[in-house]
Amino acid sequence: MFIRELRLGKQLSQENLAEICGLSLRTIQRVESGHRVSFSSLRSLASAFEIDVDKLERELYAMVNISDDFIEVPLWVRVSMGRGWFSASRREHQKIEVFFLISGLVFCILSMFLPERPTPLFNIQIDHLILSGGLLQFFGAYWMSLKLRLGDKYQLWSRLESTQRGGLFGFARNKG
Repeated sequence: MFIRELRLGKQLSQENLAEICGLSLRTIQRVESGHRVSFSSLRSLASAFEIDVDKLERELYAMVNISDDFIEVPLWVRVSMGRGWFSASRREHQKIEVFFLISGLVFCILSMFLPERPTPLFNIQIDHLILSGGLLQFFGAYWMSLKLRLGDKYQLWSRLESTQRGGLFGFARNKG
């Protein structure tokens, strides 16, 4: 990129630059596309542009934009985040987390006000059963918050949202 900008600034074609430097056209094309070249080729390019070879090397091979595409996402994270019709965006995960928190709170409060009597089928007290449901709801909220943090850590939201069809869990929203 940097070499291309310098070349265009001097109004040279790739062929002209190759001729001035004594390099092949393919070498000029490789260096412009970001491939590494030998130090002697860098010296030739630096002399053609009348800049220091060290400065040219720093400009060519410095990481201007750090890319996080190399981050390997573990399989268990990819499976838990979902793909296709059952994956949700970050905003939808937040909504589901709030739903689990509110419903868990409702279940726990409800279990405090119900009378202690066993259910006919399992001989379990109803208030304990509802309290267990509330605790499961809190576990669901914790799972959603864990998924939110994993999505942030591995920067999965843009990847997931680009593959979604729209709507909650990929179901299309009616626009009528």
